[in-house]
Amino acid sequence: MIFWIFVILLVIGIAGCIKYGNDYHNDGWFNVSLMAVVVGGLVSLIMACFIVSAHLGVDGYIKKLNAHYDSMVYQYENDIYDNDNDLGKRELMVEINSWNESLAYKQEVQDDFWIGIFYPNIYDQFEQIPLKGK
Repeated sequence: MIFWIFVILLVIGIAGCIKYGNDYHNDGWFNVSLMAVVVGGLVSLIMACFIVSAHLGVDGYIKKLNAHYDSMVYQYENDIYDNDNDLGKRELMVEINSWNESLAYKQEVQDDFWIGIFYPNIYDQFEQIPLKGK
């Protein structure tokens, strides 16, 4: 929604420039309209770049997330780091915790009314990794 607010600001600014562009008695409104065009256009352009970059290569990003998830689940379920000194176990737990936190955030924010357009709608297909107590 925040993107569309700036697009609407751009359109209103363009309409104001068209309306007040030939009227020499309303220089103040023309300047305000011109400022709305500049701000709305610049912010909309920057946001559009972020939106496009977030949605490019989504299929590859999904495969990357799947591989990362499968690797963490395999390491956790097969107790790869279950040895005398548990080297690497803490790092795996931190990585799993980071995955769970990031996934929970992205699952919520992808449907957010204000900023959801900046996140691809792909995170509902992933699951959190449940940690078992030992």
